[in-house]
Amino acid sequence: MQGSTVTGPEPEKIVEVIVGLNPDNLSFMDVGPNPPELLDLDLSERCLLKFRLSDDLLEKGWRFQPTPISFENDWGQNFSSYTWTKYNPDPNAEGIPYAAFKVVFECKRQGIFVYSLFMLDALGQAIDLDPLIENGTGN
Repeated sequence: MQGSTVTGPEPEKIVEVIVGLNPDNLSFMDVGPNPPELLDLDLSERCLLKFRLSDDLLEKGWRFQPTPISFENDWGQNFSSYTWTKYNPDPNAEGIPYAAFKVVFECKRQGIFVYSLFMLDALGQAIDLDPLIENGTGN
């Protein structure tokens, strides 16, 4: 899945997801918005999905696994392969490996998709999450 690219230009719409722990209930959430939101995504048009770990998780030694994401039953129709991107909270520093990646959502087929995020905690233990993406009715 890693390494292939989308044949067209990247979409103009960007959806950023910052994966972190909500301190109020210790649940994994998109901590970019205030207050944090569920990791479920409602996608209505072609867009670029940018995933990264929160600064708090990165400081504690968390990273994405070498294969950071998979999509259940998509068969390459709606989601491109992932591409690693550079991220570091300090703009003067080099990018942190396995901290951020991007995927293009093509919006070719409606439905409810399960995506899995694969992370490693500071001890190297695998953490897997399976949030939903809803696009259309799912019927």
